[in-house]
Amino acid sequence: MPSLGFACTCGTLRGEIADVSPAAYTHIICHCHDCRAAYTHLGLADPEKVGILQTTQDRVKITQGGEKLRVFRHTPRGALRWYATCCDTPLFFTPLKARLVHVGVNADRLDTPDDAGPVVAEAFIPAPGGKQRHKGTARMVGGMVSRMVAKNLNGDWRDTPFFDDAGTPTVSPQVLTREQRAAALMGVGG
Repeated sequence: MPSLGFACTCGTLRGEIADVSPAAYTHIICHCHDCRAAYTHLGLADPEKVGILQTTQDRVKITQGGEKLRVFRHTPRGALRWYATCCDTPLFFTPLKARLVHVGVNADRLDTPDDAGPVVAEAFIPAPGGKQRHKGTARMVGGMVSRMVAKNLNGDWRDTPFFDDAGTPTVSPQVLTREQRAAALMGVGG
């Protein structure tokens, strides 16, 4: 099966998403403030929307520069936001627990983003009156849940570059202060 390469902006941290097949991932766009604030916290411009390739952690293989991988959370209970310290590039997000196996790979970090296929879902799309809407939610959630169940049944949830054997993140997460989170959110447009 084919794989998709990825790298941080400067190319120090590299890897691949192994065994890519249509059932192995879901290509989505997210407009939520947290995904966008991951960029602004790291000193980058607000992308306004973030392309994400949702897959399972066992498919992510870091082949070079893994010592540059760090993680932060917007809040004490927030998702883990993984990035490369060499160039402050946001790369992935994961849940707080290894058994949840989900990983979102920032699609702008793929070597060949067009190989990710079409976007099949969009989340947190701004709507009139400050509301939000979603498209393709059933496909997005269905893919996540079916992959999670399969990986928990076959034990592949243990194969992850993000958590150790005890289920603890491989790098201690930094939790942003209220001031850091507010500054990151200030960089996110409407």
